[in-house]
Amino acid sequence: MKKQKTNASFKKIFSPIKHIFDRKREPLLHTIEWVFILFAFFAIGFSMIYYQKTFELYEKLSDKYLGSKEALIQTTEEEKMFTGETIAEPIDTTSWDTYQNKWYGFEINHPDSWKNNTQYKTATEKSARYETIYKFRKDGDGEGDIFSGYNVIVYSAQKVKNIEDTNEIRKKDDISENTNNCFFSEEVNLGSENNQYQKVSIKDDNACYEPAYFYNISEGNYVYNIVPAVKEDTEKLSNPEEEANKYFPEFKEAVSSFRFIPITRPQVKLKPKITARKPVSAKIVGGKLVCAKKNDHPRKSRNGNKKGHLDLECCLDPDEMPNPWCAY
Repeated sequence: MKKQKTNASFKKIFSPIKHIFDRKREPLLHTIEWVFILFAFFAIGFSMIYYQKTFELYEKLSDKYLGSKEALIQTTEEEKMFTGETIAEPIDTTSWDTYQNKWYGFEINHPDSWKNNTQYKTATEKSARYETIYKFRKDGDGEGDIFSGYNVIVYSAQKVKNIEDTNEIRKKDDISENTNNCFFSEEVNLGSENNQYQKVSIKDDNACYEPAYFYNISEGNYVYNIVPAVKEDTEKLSNPEEEANKYFPEFKEAVSSFRFIPITRPQVKLKPKITARKPVSAKIVGGKLVCAKKNDHPRKSRNGNKKGHLDLECCLDPDEMPNPWCAY
Protein backbone atom coordinates (compact mmCIF):
# COMPACT_ATOMS: atom_id res chain seq x y z
CA MET A 1 0.00 0.00 0.00
CA LYS A 2 2.86 2.34 0.84
CA LYS A 3 4.55 1.56 -2.50
CA GLN A 4 1.47 2.54 -4.43
CA LYS A 5 1.38 5.90 -2.62
CA THR A 6 5.04 6.50 -3.58
CA ASN A 7 4.37 5.77 -7.25
CA ALA A 8 1.41 8.07 -7.19
CA SER A 9 3.60 10.86 -5.78
CA PHE A 10 6.24 10.47 -8.56
CA LYS A 11 3.52 10.55 -11.20
CA LYS A 12 2.19 13.81 -9.78
CA ILE A 13 5.71 15.32 -9.81
CA PHE A 14 6.68 14.27 -13.37
CA SER A 15 3.27 14.65 -14.93
CA PRO A 16 3.95 18.31 -15.99
CA ILE A 17 7.21 17.27 -17.68
CA LYS A 18 5.52 14.35 -19.38
CA HIS A 19 2.77 16.68 -20.42
CA ILE A 20 5.29 18.98 -22.09
CA PHE A 21 6.91 16.19 -24.11
CA ASP A 22 3.58 14.86 -25.24
CA ARG A 23 3.37 14.54 -29.07
CA LYS A 24 0.38 16.79 -29.02
CA ARG A 25 2.72 19.54 -27.76
CA GLU A 26 5.21 19.28 -30.69
CA PRO A 27 5.11 23.02 -31.67
CA LEU A 28 5.96 23.92 -28.10
CA LEU A 29 8.90 21.50 -28.19
CA HIS A 30 10.30 23.16 -31.33
CA THR A 31 10.02 26.54 -29.67
CA ILE A 32 11.94 25.31 -26.64
CA GLU A 33 14.64 23.82 -28.92
CA TRP A 34 15.13 27.14 -30.73
CA VAL A 35 15.29 28.99 -27.42
CA PHE A 36 18.09 26.69 -26.25
CA ILE A 37 19.93 27.04 -29.59
CA LEU A 38 19.78 30.84 -29.49
CA PHE A 39 20.87 30.86 -25.88
CA ALA A 40 23.86 28.62 -26.67
CA PHE A 41 24.81 30.80 -29.70
CA PHE A 42 24.81 34.04 -27.69
CA ALA A 43 26.63 32.41 -24.80
CA ILE A 44 29.42 31.17 -27.06
CA GLY A 45 29.62 34.49 -28.94
CA PHE A 46 29.86 36.59 -25.80
CA SER A 47 32.48 34.23 -24.42
CA MET A 48 34.67 34.61 -27.51
CA ILE A 49 34.35 38.40 -27.48
CA TYR A 50 35.23 38.50 -23.80
CA TYR A 51 38.26 36.25 -24.39
CA GLN A 52 39.53 38.38 -27.27
CA LYS A 53 39.20 41.65 -25.37
CA THR A 54 40.89 40.14 -22.34
CA PHE A 55 43.77 38.79 -24.48
CA GLU A 56 44.32 42.18 -26.17
CA LEU A 57 44.40 43.93 -22.80
CA TYR A 58 46.89 41.36 -21.55
CA GLU A 59 49.19 41.92 -24.56
CA LYS A 60 49.15 45.69 -24.09
CA LEU A 61 49.96 45.41 -20.42
CA SER A 62 52.69 42.84 -21.13
CA ASP A 63 54.37 45.01 -23.79
CA LYS A 64 54.27 48.03 -21.54
CA TYR A 65 55.66 46.11 -18.61
CA LEU A 66 58.40 44.36 -20.58
CA GLY A 67 59.42 47.57 -22.35
CA SER A 68 59.82 49.44 -19.10
CA LYS A 69 61.63 46.48 -17.59
CA GLU A 70 64.10 46.25 -20.49
CA ALA A 71 64.76 49.97 -20.25
CA LEU A 72 65.69 49.60 -16.61
CA ILE A 73 67.87 46.53 -17.04
CA GLN A 74 71.21 47.20 -18.78
CA THR A 75 73.37 44.30 -19.85
CA THR A 76 77.00 44.85 -18.95
CA GLU A 77 79.80 44.10 -21.38
CA GLU A 78 80.93 41.24 -19.13
CA GLU A 79 77.47 39.65 -19.33
CA LYS A 80 77.49 39.99 -23.14
CA MET A 81 80.84 38.22 -23.32
CA PHE A 82 79.59 35.53 -20.95
CA THR A 83 76.54 34.80 -23.09
CA GLY A 84 78.57 34.93 -26.31
CA GLU A 85 76.49 37.81 -27.66
CA THR A 86 78.21 40.15 -30.13
CA ILE A 87 76.58 43.57 -30.22
CA ALA A 88 78.25 46.26 -32.33
CA GLU A 89 78.39 49.66 -30.73
CA PRO A 90 76.72 52.42 -32.79
CA ILE A 91 79.16 54.42 -34.90
CA ASP A 92 78.84 58.18 -35.26
CA THR A 93 79.47 58.97 -38.93
CA THR A 94 78.27 62.58 -38.90
CA SER A 95 81.83 63.94 -38.97
CA TRP A 96 83.11 61.57 -41.66
CA ASP A 97 84.67 63.03 -44.79
CA THR A 98 83.44 62.29 -48.29
CA TYR A 99 85.87 61.19 -50.97
CA GLN A 100 84.68 62.02 -54.48
CA ASN A 101 86.01 60.41 -57.64
CA LYS A 102 84.66 62.03 -60.80
CA TRP A 103 86.81 59.93 -63.09
CA TYR A 104 85.03 56.70 -62.14
CA GLY A 105 81.83 58.33 -60.85
CA PHE A 106 81.55 57.41 -57.17
CA GLU A 107 81.59 58.84 -53.67
CA ILE A 108 82.36 57.10 -50.40
CA ASN A 109 82.74 58.25 -46.80
CA HIS A 110 85.59 57.55 -44.41
CA PRO A 111 86.55 58.71 -40.88
CA ASP A 112 87.84 62.26 -40.92
CA SER A 113 91.23 61.15 -39.55
CA TRP A 114 91.85 59.14 -42.76
CA LYS A 115 91.71 62.10 -45.14
CA ASN A 116 95.47 62.24 -45.75
CA ASN A 117 95.81 58.46 -46.10
CA THR A 118 94.06 57.99 -49.45
CA GLN A 119 96.17 56.32 -52.14
CA TYR A 120 95.60 54.79 -55.54
CA LYS A 121 97.32 52.14 -57.61
CA THR A 122 96.90 51.33 -61.29
CA ALA A 123 97.25 47.79 -62.58
CA THR A 124 100.77 46.84 -63.62
CA GLU A 125 101.09 43.09 -62.95
CA LYS A 126 99.97 40.67 -65.64
CA SER A 127 97.53 38.83 -63.36
CA ALA A 128 95.67 42.05 -62.50
CA ARG A 129 92.21 42.38 -64.01
CA TYR A 130 91.34 45.64 -62.28
CA GLU A 131 92.03 49.13 -63.64
CA THR A 132 92.66 51.05 -60.41
CA ILE A 133 92.62 50.41 -56.65
CA TYR A 134 91.72 53.30 -54.36
CA LYS A 135 93.08 52.66 -50.85
CA PHE A 136 91.58 54.25 -47.75
CA ARG A 137 93.77 53.69 -44.70
CA LYS A 138 93.38 54.24 -40.98
CA ASP A 139 95.29 56.90 -39.12
CA GLY A 140 97.80 54.76 -37.24
CA ASP A 141 97.75 51.11 -36.24
CA GLY A 142 95.56 49.99 -33.37
CA GLU A 143 96.89 47.38 -31.00
CA GLY A 144 95.80 43.95 -32.16
CA ASP A 145 93.96 45.42 -35.14
CA ILE A 146 93.92 43.09 -38.15
CA PHE A 147 92.34 45.56 -40.60
CA SER A 148 94.17 48.58 -42.00
CA GLY A 149 91.23 50.14 -43.90
CA TYR A 150 89.35 49.33 -47.07
CA ASN A 151 89.79 49.40 -50.85
CA VAL A 152 87.54 50.42 -53.72
CA ILE A 153 88.68 48.30 -56.67
CA VAL A 154 87.45 49.38 -60.10
CA TYR A 155 87.08 46.96 -63.03
CA SER A 156 86.01 47.45 -66.61
CA ALA A 157 82.62 45.83 -67.20
CA GLN A 158 83.80 44.80 -70.66
CA LYS A 159 86.64 42.73 -69.23
CA VAL A 160 84.88 41.44 -66.10
CA LYS A 161 81.55 39.82 -66.90
CA ASN A 162 81.00 38.03 -63.55
CA ILE A 163 82.11 38.43 -59.95
CA GLU A 164 84.20 35.28 -60.32
CA ASP A 165 86.39 37.13 -62.83
CA THR A 166 87.58 39.68 -60.23
CA ASN A 167 90.89 39.29 -58.41
CA GLU A 168 89.16 39.09 -55.02
CA ILE A 169 87.78 35.60 -55.67
CA ARG A 170 90.38 32.86 -55.86
CA LYS A 171 89.73 29.20 -56.49
CA LYS A 172 91.31 26.61 -54.25
CA ASP A 173 94.05 24.44 -55.71
CA ASP A 174 92.40 21.22 -54.55
CA ILE A 175 88.76 21.76 -55.46
CA SER A 176 86.56 19.08 -53.92
CA GLU A 177 84.37 16.92 -56.11
CA ASN A 178 81.42 17.90 -53.94
CA THR A 179 80.50 21.39 -55.17
CA ASN A 180 77.24 21.74 -53.21
CA ASN A 181 78.93 24.10 -50.75
CA CYS A 182 80.48 26.39 -53.37
CA PHE A 183 77.99 29.28 -53.07
CA PHE A 184 79.58 32.62 -52.21
CA SER A 185 77.21 35.58 -52.70
CA GLU A 186 73.78 36.97 -51.97
CA GLU A 187 71.89 40.14 -52.89
CA VAL A 188 71.59 42.80 -50.18
CA ASN A 189 70.37 46.41 -50.08
CA LEU A 190 72.36 48.99 -48.11
CA GLY A 191 72.57 52.74 -47.65
CA SER A 192 70.17 55.64 -47.84
CA GLU A 193 69.86 55.18 -51.59
CA ASN A 194 69.06 51.48 -51.09
CA ASN A 195 71.80 50.35 -53.46
CA GLN A 196 71.69 46.70 -54.44
CA TYR A 197 74.95 44.86 -53.82
CA GLN A 198 76.22 41.35 -54.22
CA LYS A 199 77.64 40.51 -50.81
CA VAL A 200 80.44 37.98 -51.19
CA SER A 201 81.13 36.04 -48.01
CA ILE A 202 83.28 32.92 -48.31
CA LYS A 203 84.33 30.88 -45.28
CA ASP A 204 87.24 28.51 -44.98
CA ASP A 205 84.96 25.47 -45.33
CA ASN A 206 83.93 26.46 -48.87
CA ALA A 207 84.81 23.59 -51.18
CA CYS A 208 85.80 25.75 -54.16
CA TYR A 209 87.03 29.20 -53.12
CA GLU A 210 89.47 30.78 -50.69
CA PRO A 211 88.00 32.86 -47.81
CA ALA A 212 86.87 36.34 -48.92
CA TYR A 213 84.49 39.11 -47.93
CA PHE A 214 83.50 42.19 -49.95
CA TYR A 215 80.59 44.00 -51.62
CA ASN A 216 80.16 44.16 -55.38
CA ILE A 217 78.14 46.73 -57.34
CA SER A 218 78.00 47.70 -61.02
CA GLU A 219 77.07 50.86 -62.87
CA GLY A 220 77.50 51.66 -66.55
CA ASN A 221 80.90 50.60 -67.85
CA TYR A 222 82.43 49.75 -64.46
CA VAL A 223 82.32 47.18 -61.68
CA TYR A 224 83.24 48.21 -58.13
CA ASN A 225 84.41 45.89 -55.33
CA ILE A 226 84.53 47.40 -51.84
CA VAL A 227 86.90 45.23 -49.81
CA PRO A 228 88.19 45.39 -46.21
CA ALA A 229 92.00 45.55 -46.27
CA VAL A 230 93.72 43.00 -44.03
CA LYS A 231 97.20 43.79 -42.73
CA GLU A 232 100.03 41.97 -44.43
CA ASP A 233 101.26 40.18 -41.30
CA THR A 234 97.79 38.80 -40.49
CA GLU A 235 97.15 35.08 -40.79
CA LYS A 236 94.48 33.87 -43.20
CA LEU A 237 91.03 34.50 -41.78
CA SER A 238 88.70 31.51 -41.70
CA ASN A 239 85.59 33.71 -41.62
CA PRO A 240 86.44 37.24 -42.90
CA GLU A 241 82.89 38.61 -42.59
CA GLU A 242 82.60 37.62 -38.93
CA GLU A 243 86.02 39.13 -38.17
CA ALA A 244 85.17 42.37 -39.98
CA ASN A 245 81.84 42.74 -38.18
CA LYS A 246 83.59 42.20 -34.87
CA TYR A 247 86.79 44.25 -35.28
CA PHE A 248 86.04 46.63 -38.17
CA PRO A 249 82.39 47.84 -37.99
CA GLU A 250 83.40 51.03 -39.85
CA PHE A 251 83.67 48.99 -43.04
CA LYS A 252 79.95 48.34 -43.38
CA GLU A 253 79.21 52.00 -42.64
CA ALA A 254 81.57 52.95 -45.48
CA VAL A 255 79.83 50.54 -47.86
CA SER A 256 76.45 52.02 -46.90
CA SER A 257 77.74 55.51 -47.81
CA PHE A 258 78.79 54.50 -51.34
CA ARG A 259 77.01 56.58 -53.99
CA PHE A 260 77.21 57.01 -57.76
CA ILE A 261 77.84 60.44 -59.26
CA PRO A 262 78.07 61.54 -62.91
CA ILE A 263 81.39 60.78 -64.57
CA THR A 264 83.12 64.00 -65.61
CA ARG A 265 86.59 63.91 -67.11
CA PRO A 266 88.68 66.87 -68.28
CA GLN A 267 88.92 67.17 -72.03
CA VAL A 268 92.44 66.77 -73.35
CA LYS A 269 93.44 69.63 -75.61
CA LEU A 270 95.06 68.18 -78.70
CA LYS A 271 98.06 69.96 -80.08
CA PRO A 272 97.63 71.09 -83.67
CA LYS A 273 99.18 68.73 -86.14
CA ILE A 274 102.41 70.08 -87.64
CA THR A 275 102.39 69.82 -91.40
CA ALA A 276 105.62 71.79 -91.99
CA ARG A 277 108.76 70.08 -93.20
CA LYS A 278 111.13 68.89 -90.47
CA PRO A 279 114.57 70.54 -90.18
CA VAL A 280 117.33 68.84 -92.13
CA SER A 281 119.92 69.62 -89.46
CA ALA A 282 119.60 70.55 -85.79
CA LYS A 283 120.56 69.29 -82.36
CA ILE A 284 118.33 68.03 -79.57
CA VAL A 285 118.50 69.76 -76.19
CA GLY A 286 115.99 68.74 -73.53
CA GLY A 287 113.89 66.96 -76.13
CA LYS A 288 113.66 70.04 -78.34
CA LEU A 289 115.23 70.84 -81.72
CA VAL A 290 117.59 73.84 -81.59
CA CYS A 291 120.22 75.42 -83.80
CA ALA A 292 123.45 73.42 -84.03
CA LYS A 293 125.63 76.39 -85.05
CA LYS A 294 127.73 77.89 -82.26
CA ASN A 295 127.74 81.53 -83.31
CA ASP A 296 124.20 81.73 -84.60
CA HIS A 297 121.62 83.62 -82.55
CA PRO A 298 118.18 82.72 -83.93
CA ARG A 299 116.38 84.60 -81.13
CA LYS A 300 117.44 87.88 -82.66
CA SER A 301 115.53 86.89 -85.78
CA ARG A 302 112.73 85.02 -83.98
CA ASN A 303 110.03 86.92 -85.83
CA GLY A 304 111.51 86.04 -89.18
CA ASN A 305 109.99 86.86 -92.50
CA LYS A 306 106.52 85.42 -93.12
CA LYS A 307 107.08 85.64 -96.87
CA GLY A 308 110.56 84.17 -96.85
CA HIS A 309 111.59 80.52 -97.20
CA LEU A 310 111.18 77.98 -94.34
CA ASP A 311 114.00 77.61 -91.83
CA LEU A 312 115.32 74.04 -92.09
CA GLU A 313 118.20 74.30 -89.60
CA CYS A 314 116.46 75.84 -86.56
CA CYS A 315 118.82 78.78 -87.11
CA LEU A 316 116.32 81.47 -87.97
CA ASP A 317 117.49 84.25 -90.29
CA PRO A 318 115.61 87.48 -91.04
CA ASP A 319 114.65 86.24 -94.49
CA GLU A 320 113.30 82.88 -93.21
CA MET A 321 109.96 81.72 -91.84
CA PRO A 322 110.03 80.10 -88.34
CA ASN A 323 109.78 76.33 -88.40
CA PRO A 324 107.15 74.99 -85.91
CA TRP A 325 109.38 71.96 -85.24
CA CYS A 326 112.14 74.21 -83.85
CA ALA A 327 112.56 75.82 -80.43
CA TYR A 328 114.12 79.26 -80.83
